[in-house]
Amino acid sequence: MRKRVHQRISRREFMRVSALTAAGVVVVACGADGGPPAQDEAPAADEAAPESAAAPSKYNEAPMLAEMVANGDLPPVDERLPLEPLVITPEEEIGDYGGIWNRLATSASDNQLGGKVGGEHLVRYNKDGTQINPNVFESWEVSSDGSTFTFHLRPGMKWSDGEPYTADDILFYYEDVLLNEDLSPSFPNWLIVGGEPVVISKLDDYTLEFKFTVPYALFINVLGSLWGDAFARYCAHYLKQFHIKYADKDELDKMIEDAGVEHWYQVFGTKPDTRRNPDTPSYLPWNLSTPSHSDPLVADRNAYYWKVDPDGNQLPYIDALHWSLVDGKDQLNLRAIQGEVDMQLRHITFDNVPLFMENMERGNYRVMLWQRGQVTDTVLHLNHTNKDPVLREIVQDKRFRYALSLGMNRADINEAVYLGQTEPTQVSPTKNSPVYWEPQAISMTEHDPDQANAYLDEMGLTERDDEGYRLRPDGERLSLVFEYVAIFAAWGDIAELLTAQWKDIGLELISTEIDRSLFGQRLNANEIDLGVWHSSGEWNPFIEPRSFVPIVNNYALRHYAFYYNSGGKEGFEPTGDILKAIELWEEIKTTVDEEGQRALFREILELNMENLWQIGVTTAPPQPVIVKNYFRNVPEDGMFDDQPRSPSNTAMEQYFIRAGQDE
Repeated sequence: MRKRVHQRISRREFMRVSALTAAGVVVVACGADGGPPAQDEAPAADEAAPESAAAPSKYNEAPMLAEMVANGDLPPVDERLPLEPLVITPEEEIGDYGGIWNRLATSASDNQLGGKVGGEHLVRYNKDGTQINPNVFESWEVSSDGSTFTFHLRPGMKWSDGEPYTADDILFYYEDVLLNEDLSPSFPNWLIVGGEPVVISKLDDYTLEFKFTVPYALFINVLGSLWGDAFARYCAHYLKQFHIKYADKDELDKMIEDAGVEHWYQVFGTKPDTRRNPDTPSYLPWNLSTPSHSDPLVADRNAYYWKVDPDGNQLPYIDALHWSLVDGKDQLNLRAIQGEVDMQLRHITFDNVPLFMENMERGNYRVMLWQRGQVTDTVLHLNHTNKDPVLREIVQDKRFRYALSLGMNRADINEAVYLGQTEPTQVSPTKNSPVYWEPQAISMTEHDPDQANAYLDEMGLTERDDEGYRLRPDGERLSLVFEYVAIFAAWGDIAELLTAQWKDIGLELISTEIDRSLFGQRLNANEIDLGVWHSSGEWNPFIEPRSFVPIVNNYALRHYAFYYNSGGKEGFEPTGDILKAIELWEEIKTTVDEEGQRALFREILELNMENLWQIGVTTAPPQPVIVKNYFRNVPEDGMFDDQPRSPSNTAMEQYFIRAGQDE
């Protein structure tokens, strides 16, 4: 038996539904924040319009699109929208059509189009992560045992080329991407529970069934996160021409030759990427319209976008996005201070807030400070699987990790880097998370160099060289190479402070800035001693606990995550407490009781506290957001985090540029 509720899921309700303590649920909404646009009353019989007159449109559209319709270059707006468009209530007011949204990027792919810029999920978190709303899926049902999910697409929804968006597109991703070993050597673990993968079936053109063998209490959480993103973006009728199952062999061979690659899946791989491929049809508010190496890079409005405001105005309001390329984070922040962006938070760093504040009037912008879903923007990831066997043995001794944490003066880092606005922390759930546990969050965050030295002496690292640095058992100096990418935080400044602080406990830190792509390559090749990145998702670790369990992108334990995700084909086999943490997470996924979930997660936190696999520095400062004064409908109280793909979760399609003021 299934029952229906006609509303959004609040945080409390969401946790209840996630835990499946109630019977199955269906969420139905014509609008994410309101009902459908008001319908005009039918005319009285004696006032009926002449039969020859065209029926008035229920919807309005951007002037540029109306002109295309008038010229016969585009179907009327009513024919481009689904039968029930998703209605988005603006943050401040109904917007004006038009304008170009100017942004900056550090590389061509840094535009993040379809991810953190204009990203659309099958379901979507709201601006502060307290609700999950219908999106591409207009409604869903959950079976009473929590193992089967039935999702309903929007009849009449279309891709940007005007072709229907149907269940066949999502089924293509499942059958021809996830189940194809060339494209997906391993099936995604977030779609495996009880040791068995999901089975997805098409019930009709707009209905899909996701069936698991056991209850999957966290599925809706995860579907709204970055892991659910790919399901929505694969346009079957376009991508089949590059897929070996459907493509003409001669044509595909020619594509392989022209691309200078060896295999068909190398040709296919980049085609769904909305950041790089202007040819792929999309369902986003804006579509890439220039080659990916262009400067500026341009994305134009999608004439078939499937959302409207409460007055029936087709979204988005803004005509186009332009990204100008800059040379790194520092130049990006400088140009933002000079007023060269309309709205941006990507690569806008907290250490520049005083300069942003000083230049607001001259730059005609305001500075918002959004809360973080991340507990910290600086996580130190020691490589537990280091290729150097001596260093690997040292790092795997938890006393070494304790020593590094206690040898860190977080108070000095807070004052020097974060303007006194943060607190010492390990990698923990955020304070507003229901699983926050203070003993774990503050464990070994005090500055205690005496105890740090005692741990290292206890390990037998007592010999020192002429400069006071400790020697390894093989007689080499105890050194760590600290590699960082200068794009998200003041990691170079932190490295400089740590170099002096850890010298006091006899450790040499050698810091070096490297390119992001090289950083990723070296991580994957197991060549980094110590890396740094921000954390992710600690406001709701039940989405995906990468900060606590090595299931994906946990840099300290990355090669254990490779083993987990490849089914043992790659990486290092997890053992001991690392394996226990993974097993606890697998148990949480099928635990239907909320209190049971929390109790199991406490055990994961206890393991993290005992092992200190990675080291936190301070809590994350607020995320500065630069917004021109004429750029409206940006919330003051947004949340920034990777999982909901911020700021896409703030409904960027309803941002607008106030007419006549964009100067």
